[in-house]
Amino acid sequence: MMAATATFAALATEASAQQTPACDPALVEACFSRQTQSGDVTGQVDLNLTVDQLTVTTSAQGNSLAGGVTAASAGLASRQTMTGSARAGSTVGLNGAADGQVSVTTQARGNYLGVTTDGATFAVDADQSTTGAEVRAQTVVRAPTGRMLQGGFASSAATANTVAMGGPSSSLTGVVDQRAQTTVFSETVADVQYIPAPAVFASQSAANVVQTNTTGASHQDLAVRQSNAPSTVEARTDVYVDNAWDLTASANAGANQAIMTNAGGSMLANVDQSNAGRVRSDARVQTNLQGQTVLAARSVANETVAGNNDIYLKLDNTQLNTGGVEATATYVGVNGYDAYVGADAVGNAVTGYACSRCGGDVNITNSQTNSGNVTANANATVASGRTAAVGANAVGNTATFYISRPGG
Repeated sequence: MMAATATFAALATEASAQQTPACDPALVEACFSRQTQSGDVTGQVDLNLTVDQLTVTTSAQGNSLAGGVTAASAGLASRQTMTGSARAGSTVGLNGAADGQVSVTTQARGNYLGVTTDGATFAVDADQSTTGAEVRAQTVVRAPTGRMLQGGFASSAATANTVAMGGPSSSLTGVVDQRAQTTVFSETVADVQYIPAPAVFASQSAANVVQTNTTGASHQDLAVRQSNAPSTVEARTDVYVDNAWDLTASANAGANQAIMTNAGGSMLANVDQSNAGRVRSDARVQTNLQGQTVLAARSVANETVAGNNDIYLKLDNTQLNTGGVEATATYVGVNGYDAYVGADAVGNAVTGYACSRCGGDVNITNSQTNSGNVTANANATVASGRTAAVGANAVGNTATFYISRPGG
């Protein structure tokens, strides 16, 4: 279910691209959008069935604005406010044997802004605020006597605020401001008898997310401000499979995330992130018989990645975390072969890179402050097995800057 949705577009042919720009920032023109959602938004699917193949998708969004700019110049001022709750749930009872793949995807969002660009110049002024009771996504697969013969995928994702922009041969400039104070919760639960094929179970929660990706001959000059007030961001995955041949389970939680990549031109990024909330991931798996099981829990309060596959990167990064960060991964196995269990918890993380083959030039100003407790726990109990690799990593502040060849 989607409460408020809108679209915009700026499109020009090659002949008229420079003659009739839409919302041209050079002329101090900008498209304007305001979306306010105060009521709750709920999407729910409940199934009990016997089928060979199954695909389920459930979503709930408070405010959504999506559009594109092709061979044109455009500007957008967007204001999105979510004071209600967004809840999405998928509950599937699976009986007998499914000969095809089983896929169950559940997503809940407070505010979403998505912009695709192609040969475009785009200026953004985006403001997102989510302060409702909760943004919640839950996926439940019940098949205690069921068999997923071709494996499958079950996931839950909950995000308070999201901005995603980018495309080939584009210039992105402007400001993104995100604020959240709400419970963000995702949970994926599964109970299956038999899975003789690859199966993935995942949950992901985030308060504020900015993702930009420009390729070809492109340029970025963006300022990102993200703030998560006292609240809880939690991702939980709990899986039991009696007999699993190739099983992967993960839980990922983050307060603030800015992932920005560019190619073919300069990249300038100014990122300011602050978190005062609790960030928690909890991944649990139990098997009776198993071939390979991979289990991972990851929690990061503030995370910035700025990468340019060209010469110049200028990054100003400020991160402050005062909230607790916890990651727990727990595996219990009776008989089987290989088990890999990992838990990672980080207060503040930043990565910046440019292209070495291009004569990369990286200019960094970085300030990271963490006063919250950071805890990573990895637990494994295996009665009989071949290999067990178990690791836990807890870091207050981590920074990585490098120059590399394009593609690696």
